[in-house]
Amino acid sequence: MINQRIRSLRKERRLTQTMLAEKVGVSAQVVSNWERHYTSPDLDDLSKIAYALNTTADYLLGLSDEKEDEMREIKLFLKDKGYEKTVIFDKEAWLNVQPEEINQIDNYFRFLLQQKHPS
Repeated sequence: MINQRIRSLRKERRLTQTMLAEKVGVSAQVVSNWERHYTSPDLDDLSKIAYALNTTADYLLGLSDEKEDEMREIKLFLKDKGYEKTVIFDKEAWLNVQPEEINQIDNYFRFLLQQKHPS
């Protein structure tokens, strides 16, 4: 499964094996071997592959069907806007939030999006 997911994401991202290899720090032959299932990436390379392909290790391993690493994209966007650490990413704060409060937060975000992009 990992070999198929590496190959399909690489192609979706319009990367050659050489381009992916450069991002991961291996040779194009190593990428080719992964994709043909001759070898498997080690844990360090798996993390680098996931980062290079903007996905998660869970997706590559078949533990999730979510291709995109949306949380990373959101964090990078906020960081680019000057927000280093927001309460949105404070795990301890979220552990105390009740389900009805999560619904309110979700509804508020939807309201804000509708204000920005009325249909």
